[in-house]
Amino acid sequence: MSFAKDLVKDIATGVVVGLIIGDEETVFPIDMVAIPAFQMHMVQGTPSMQVYIKAGETLVPTGGNVADMSENMNIEAVSPSMEVKKRKPSKWNRYVKQKKNKIFTRDGKLDFKKMAKAFKKGGK
Repeated sequence: MSFAKDLVKDIATGVVVGLIIGDEETVFPIDMVAIPAFQMHMVQGTPSMQVYIKAGETLVPTGGNVADMSENMNIEAVSPSMEVKKRKPSKWNRYVKQKKNKIFTRDGKLDFKKMAKAFKKGGK
């Protein structure tokens, strides 16, 4: 009977703490591991799911739908633009890419030292 009382007391405490913490935006000060609330008694055992929370991550209350999430977060500020500019290859990159300029060592690897010397002499 004592175990059941302790279990109910722990669950009630978890619900109250969850309601207090989950009502505001919270930044975790240290690394934490979250488990499902209904398995709180299994802290010594193995719960069905564990989530690793890194220090500095933010808990944002969503209310259970995506519309609340977009209201609470500035999505543009979090993720950078997906457009990535491709850089123009340098003269060295173009030189190395050409098959006729490749110099190999005896074990079949590229010999960049000799290739660099040849490039400095007159590679285009």
